[in-house]
Amino acid sequence: MIRAGLLVAALLLGACGQKAEEAPKVEAPAKPTLAKATSSVAYTCEKDLPITAIAGTDKEGKPDLALIIKGQDYRLTPSAVEGRWTTQYGLEPGLGLAWWMKGDEALLQQAPFKTIDDPKVAQTVRTCKVKTEPSGAAAK
Repeated sequence: MIRAGLLVAALLLGACGQKAEEAPKVEAPAKPTLAKATSSVAYTCEKDLPITAIAGTDKEGKPDLALIIKGQDYRLTPSAVEGRWTTQYGLEPGLGLAWWMKGDEALLQQAPFKTIDDPKVAQTVRTCKVKTEPSGAAAK
């Protein structure tokens, strides 16, 4: 019996030097984002170039326009001209991109990235129209 008591005492003393297992860390929940899409419009441009324009807000809640061109996502911000959106990252290196919406039409423009916000400098590379369903197609 004394041996059993000594054995228990030795085990308890040995355990004192060990670290207790730490509880798993709980991560704080992700901060909610303000990013959301409010509309999506398909366009058909000259030379059969399809473009999708997705309007909404970015993660800070600021106006945002995404253009999907040939599978690439371009993020544009509003310019000083109403209906015109720009980004310094364009279809080609060194060129910025502009999207100017006027009713059911839009202009895809480019200019050197430092001057893309100036509509007088930008050159139109495609004229686009809102894609419409064929006359015989009906929504189901």
